[in-house]
Amino acid sequence: MTPRQAGLSLVEVMIAMVIGLLLLAGIYRVFLSTARTAQTTQALGDRQEAIRYVSARLAQDVRMAGYRGCLSDTGAVRNTLNPNPATSGGTRTAFTHTDFRYRYERYAEGFEAVGGGWSPGLPSGFPAPRAGTDVLTVRGPIDNELFTVRNMATTSADLGINLITPAPLSAGAVVMASDCGGAAIFQISGTGVTSVALPSGGSASIATLAHAATGSSPGNWSNDLDRAFAAGAQLFRMGVVSFYIADSAQGSGPALWRRVDSDSREIAAGVENLQVLYGEDSDGDGVADAYRRADQFADTAAWRRVVAVRVALLFSGTRDRAGFTDSRRFDLLGVSVGPFSDGRMRRVVTLTLALRNRLP
Repeated sequence: MTPRQAGLSLVEVMIAMVIGLLLLAGIYRVFLSTARTAQTTQALGDRQEAIRYVSARLAQDVRMAGYRGCLSDTGAVRNTLNPNPATSGGTRTAFTHTDFRYRYERYAEGFEAVGGGWSPGLPSGFPAPRAGTDVLTVRGPIDNELFTVRNMATTSADLGINLITPAPLSAGAVVMASDCGGAAIFQISGTGVTSVALPSGGSASIATLAHAATGSSPGNWSNDLDRAFAAGAQLFRMGVVSFYIADSAQGSGPALWRRVDSDSREIAAGVENLQVLYGEDSDGDGVADAYRRADQFADTAAWRRVVAVRVALLFSGTRDRAGFTDSRRFDLLGVSVGPFSDGRMRRVVTLTLALRNRLP
């Protein structure tokens, strides 16, 4: 009579353990592959979202550079900001400001990374960008347009706009009033509220913007805007917008920053490099004949010939992929960077953006 089996033999236990370990190893490999795929997908998603947002932000700011409403680029813009351009041999419409913030005649301007610095030199007080990366600056309206609601009695009278709470403009703001016949750039010296009669009877309150001659920064050398703007004229707050690369405030490496006047904000992490070329129209047909570096523009007359901007940005994922080495070198408008071995995947995005207000 065969005895009944009471358990497993040692050989059977070892075989079962080996099979179990093989199954666990397979499951672990699947887990690692799934986790790596999810990490890669997330990194690609982060990078693609950064590309989409940065491209849209750059395009909007560059295309709005030098915007004057319905006034053409050849129309006269009265300059009342200190100093009086006549003292420097200019006309009433000339801009002779040495202050970086008020060079509104330069719709686009840049600073080329050269060696360990920038050419031309960065403005005083500008945050230090990442070494080897360029700085792009554009000037023009930075807020939504407003409209005047009453005719100016004289060329030096206060401007009246709709009463809005909170007030969209305050004393010290630099603004441009514009219509199809001309424009004026000035600093608001004070604001107020006044009552005006309505054609249908009764009255309404409107906000008033004064532009007295003052010595404040920069102040107005004259309160004469050279034309009495009528109701319906456009009004814009003017500013200077700069893009540059600096370390992220989140500690995740380099990032793209956007500086409006003196306010800098990080807008996209994982942007490691920025290189810029400027399209110069040398024959006046509104088309760029050559793209040059910022250090090849000697003066305002040269910057006024810029009709387009070509920007190259190096984007990386914000997440590391263990064991991944990118052996490629990346070309950013003639500047070569890489290879990288930090586990991040990279992509170069190049944009060519027209300053649409310089187009014929």
